[in-house]
Amino acid sequence: MARVLTNNVILSYVIESSIGTAPTADADGDLWRLLEPNDVSSYGAEITTVARRPISQDRGRKKGTVTNLESGVEFEGDLTQDSFLDFAEGFVFAEMANVEFDLKDDAGGLPPPAVATTDDFTVDSISALLAGKLIYNLAAARSLVYALGYTNTANNGLHELNVQPVATDTVIQVASTLVAETPGLNASLQVAGVRVSDGDLTLTVSGSTATLVSAADVADWAALGLQAGQFILVGSPDGSGGAQNALGTAAGAADDTYGYARITSIASGTLNLDKLPAGWGTADNTGDGDADILFGRFLRNVAVTADADDNRYLERSYQFEAVYPDLESVGTDAYEYAVGNFANELSLNLPLTDKATATWGFIGTNADDITATRKNVGATSPHGPANAVTPLRSTALNTTSSFAALSTDVISSASDVCFKSLTLTIGNNVSPENCLGTLGASFVNAGLFEVNMEGQMLFTDKAIVNAVKNNTTVTFLAVLSNDNGAFAFDIPALTFGGGDREFPVDESVLVNITGEAFNDPTGTIPNVALGISLFPAGLDNTTV
Repeated sequence: MARVLTNNVILSYVIESSIGTAPTADADGDLWRLLEPNDVSSYGAEITTVARRPISQDRGRKKGTVTNLESGVEFEGDLTQDSFLDFAEGFVFAEMANVEFDLKDDAGGLPPPAVATTDDFTVDSISALLAGKLIYNLAAARSLVYALGYTNTANNGLHELNVQPVATDTVIQVASTLVAETPGLNASLQVAGVRVSDGDLTLTVSGSTATLVSAADVADWAALGLQAGQFILVGSPDGSGGAQNALGTAAGAADDTYGYARITSIASGTLNLDKLPAGWGTADNTGDGDADILFGRFLRNVAVTADADDNRYLERSYQFEAVYPDLESVGTDAYEYAVGNFANELSLNLPLTDKATATWGFIGTNADDITATRKNVGATSPHGPANAVTPLRSTALNTTSSFAALSTDVISSASDVCFKSLTLTIGNNVSPENCLGTLGASFVNAGLFEVNMEGQMLFTDKAIVNAVKNNTTVTFLAVLSNDNGAFAFDIPALTFGGGDREFPVDESVLVNITGEAFNDPTGTIPNVALGISLFPAGLDNTTV
């Protein structure tokens, strides 16, 4: 008798080429990727049957009929950089800005870039759009790229450009000394920011806002891909838990001004900032050497109808494969495919002194019969599920050292904000659409995009409860970072609910709160319920 052990089941996914259809061509982006779930609570089809119950002297039911099929996938796992990036665009229903920052090598249809010589990464033919966002000037600013997952240590980390790329170039030339290699499929090379020369940057702080001005090196920050709502990181990791290439409070001073800040607007060489780190004041890099301003891709909710400001609305479906070892017979595996899955609800769970976890929930159209035949795109193709890519950025984020920032302006001082627990939920109110004559959903409907939070805070200020009672518009920020990179979750506008207190004996008084984000047309970042800024390299809270 075949028996399938849970620990032996393999789960992977691919982005579908159309609803219900896995890609069948060797092309970039069509790779199956392995998942690392801790628990799978739902997978595949749930069948509804209705029995016949005629009036009959034999007092028995008759064989019924299958009337409905509901398909979906839900699993819980540790929150890692890769696990979040797997489905981030699908849950926000939007394509990332600066998506071209994820550099690839199209030789043979596979990422990532190979190291061709001692200073070259081989990449796709560079588009005019990407070339316009890269900058190189020997005496001024140089774009930065970040490599991860290469076998040779010298190839990993931050590298500054050594030549100005132009459209159709197929190499990225850097100033570092590299070691030639063809990396594994899970390695990556991404644009990570810009390095600015000594004396060019000035940071001026006024209350809770600031300006960061480039005197000459960066003529227009927006041309590098930055936009309002996105976060930047001043300074870069030095490889030993500290910061380097940051700003100083005096000429020749140590790099003592670093951290994450949000862009509110851009005026050519000036970045207007808010959500500043505590303790920021006037600073520059005069006499301090180069300064790094790190940034990457940016994801936010957008309207369905594109306009001049947002044209990145995206409806993406996923297909999942479950491998059941020995189910067909001893030595012969069986495969089940859940198809046409749309991202429904993502819960980021941040308990006290523990790992951060997430629960991903999808609603699909159907599930194929379990079979001994595996989907593929050719016996030797590296794009089939048999060659699913192993996660690279798999270091677990935790709720102590991984928080580089955690704040809400319901209390004026970020140092007075103490969360005991926190859950952030992204919901899309997805529902299946059935039609007569079809078993399973024919379509999937995407509903309202909703971002909610639920947490418990120390009762450090009456403003917490007053904000609930007065329906005050507040904001929220969480920056999670480790050696795999960082992402900032920014809720520009939300209102708090709840506010009930708990009085545990021998402990602090607690306040239970809920929060509902909304699109504020008159807010600092208009009509955005959630902004997510991604950093290939970041600083954790031991630094910040």
